[in-house]
Amino acid sequence: MKMKNSVTFNVDHSRMGRGVYLSKIDRMSNVSTVTLDVRMRVPYKEEGISNEEMHTFEHCFATAVRDCAENIENMAVAYFGPMGCQTGYYLVLNFLDTAEDKYFEILSKLLEDSCLYIEKMQEVPAKNALQCGNYLTLGGMDIALKAEKELYDVVKEMKEQGDFHKYVYLED
Repeated sequence: MKMKNSVTFNVDHSRMGRGVYLSKIDRMSNVSTVTLDVRMRVPYKEEGISNEEMHTFEHCFATAVRDCAENIENMAVAYFGPMGCQTGYYLVLNFLDTAEDKYFEILSKLLEDSCLYIEKMQEVPAKNALQCGNYLTLGGMDIALKAEKELYDVVKEMKEQGDFHKYVYLED
């Protein structure tokens, strides 16, 4: 039986760096689902993201990106969450009737705005037993701000190069 695996399972992780990668675009009718691979740590060269940092940043960024995306026409955030390998996160967005050549402009601004939004947060959102299934593993804003700075640096680099970071595939 031939198995259809994840796009990132075909990426050479030994040649991957920090960055924001346009991982995949799925289309159904006039809706495109865009998956970004937000790689915060270099696989096998840097320590994985701790559970506390991962959980804390997920709460902050998931809130920020949804609030920042609210006024972007024809786009909605579907998901933001951690990778099992603990080297980054996936951001999944739905676009309606949006040209593919607009994704970089829209998403680089969204990522930058979301980082700046986190800088203004006073506390980690939903850090309580009613809104989180394991809130005791959440850290404070100091942890979120450290992760935000890492992401902001990656986004600045991406904007300077004028495109998403590029995967090196196993076949290359």
